Amino acid sequence: MEEKIWRGLGVSAGRAAGKTWYLRGFEADVQVEDRQNISVEEEMARLQQAVVLTEQNLTRLEAQVKAEQGEELAQIFGAHKLLLSDPAFIGEAQQRLQKGHLIAESALQEVAGEAVQMLRSLEDPYFQERAVDVQDVLGQLLQNLQDSQGSVSDLFPEDGQYVVLADELTPAQTIALPKERVLGFVVRKGGKTSHAAILARTYGIPALVGVADGWEELKLQSWVEIDGEEGWIRRSPEGQTTSAARDFLEEESLLDSGLLKGMVLAANVGSPGDLALVQKFKAQGVGLYRTEFLFMGEKLPAEEEQMVAYQQVISACAPHLTVIRTLDIGGDKKAPALQLPEEKNPFLGVRALRLTLRRPELFRQQLRAIWRAAASGPTAVMFPMIATMEELFQAKEMLRVSRDEVIQAGYPVGELQVGMMIEIPSAAWMADKFAAEVDFFSIGTNDLTQYMLAVDRENNDLSDLYQPNHPAVLGMIARASEAGLRAGIWTGVCGEAGGDALLAPFFVAVGIKELSMAAGSLPKVRHALANLELSTEEKRSLVDAVLACATASEVKDVLQRFSSKS
Repeated sequence: MEEKIWRGLGVSAGRAAGKTWYLRGFEADVQVEDRQNISVEEEMARLQQAVVLTEQNLTRLEAQVKAEQGEELAQIFGAHKLLLSDPAFIGEAQQRLQKGHLIAESALQEVAGEAVQMLRSLEDPYFQERAVDVQDVLGQLLQNLQDSQGSVSDLFPEDGQYVVLADELTPAQTIALPKERVLGFVVRKGGKTSHAAILARTYGIPALVGVADGWEELKLQSWVEIDGEEGWIRRSPEGQTTSAARDFLEEESLLDSGLLKGMVLAANVGSPGDLALVQKFKAQGVGLYRTEFLFMGEKLPAEEEQMVAYQQVISACAPHLTVIRTLDIGGDKKAPALQLPEEKNPFLGVRALRLTLRRPELFRQQLRAIWRAAASGPTAVMFPMIATMEELFQAKEMLRVSRDEVIQAGYPVGELQVGMMIEIPSAAWMADKFAAEVDFFSIGTNDLTQYMLAVDRENNDLSDLYQPNHPAVLGMIARASEAGLRAGIWTGVCGEAGGDALLAPFFVAVGIKELSMAAGSLPKVRHALANLELSTEEKRSLVDAVLACATASEVKDVLQRFSSKS
């Protein structure tokens, strides 16, 4: 077979080979026989209905991604929702409809086309990539206008694994695809900052973008091999299917190399559906099981439903530990079935443990489900957003009562490690006191950063001030870890900073024993730690140097200097 190679921009490392599947974009039917008889009122009403349906779908996607992967990726869909209220988008389409002789589909396509053309004319690659956001929202609006609800997942072949080819890949399409059966992505348009590239890296799926030359010929290939780091695609022999992220994923010897000695690298999950990624990237258990996904629907889950969902993850991860966080609803996470009142300042309001302590039946039901599921393997429970000792005492008492209820009901109970999240400055400051009452700490860097720096992490205008590597944040992390060491308990990091390969050596140096992260981040963190050797004195020097910094940029310089020792 003659070798043929296509080139692109590698945006998510790894090699894969397999059969191809071409993702065709949705094409709206805009043919109208008599434009003179178009009803402005009807078209305005159709457009408004499509906006409502699209917003509902984006809200669902935002909640799903937030529960499974965290806030940062969920902001993609939050930004898409803003487009629906943008006067320059929907408002402009409405104005064109009012002039008559246009259907809603045509008005939207005109406005979106002009926006896409303008964004792609800008020199900044970031703004060029945002053209895909406009097209994503446009596609959903058009589908809702034409009652075409067939999703990408419905079109994807029922069986087998595939390399997905697409002219453009939107966030909604990427999320809808069954990631466990996607070998890789090859996208004609896009760059490193495209959402498709970011999501591919998150899920650890090899990906290339910007494959322009020879695209029409490439689309005709039935079997290909790709390299998402070097940026090439070539024909592959029929029947050859391989899935591999980075080569070092398979190197078991890494577990005893460098700073990996004695460390646990675990995964954050949002549902049993994430288990394929946990296993693919060889996570050593689950360091954060977000349970919110069960509560995002129109009705609350029963105890049995919760127990089964927890049990699935615990059984699959055994003999490694599964750490289950109790319900963390409120703030930026909504649960319609709970009918929570609006708050002026929800991040400082009734959320997480504050909510469950005020709804003891809801709390005890979840705790009973956890006790029952714990019989399936090593399990830990941790309480989020603790600010005072009284809250911890109340939570532990509720845990004791729920265990008695499970035993009285005749169900077997497992053993539980009991921990708490360190994400409020008061908890970090009083870590010595809290350490005497729990088996472990888990540091939630997302909220700790938000509360330490008084920065709303949802506010894009303040993104430059949201700095997880700020010296004050890292100082609090060091304080909590040192308190844990003195008390003889282990400390983990489960916020998004846990997947930051540059910060990982600092976490090891301050005594952190577990890093939990999005599964796709495990290879880079594993590789960074396995290839770095630091003596006890060098670790101490690293911590001292970081905590002596005055700015986040100074911290970055220090970390890069120490990482270069690898």
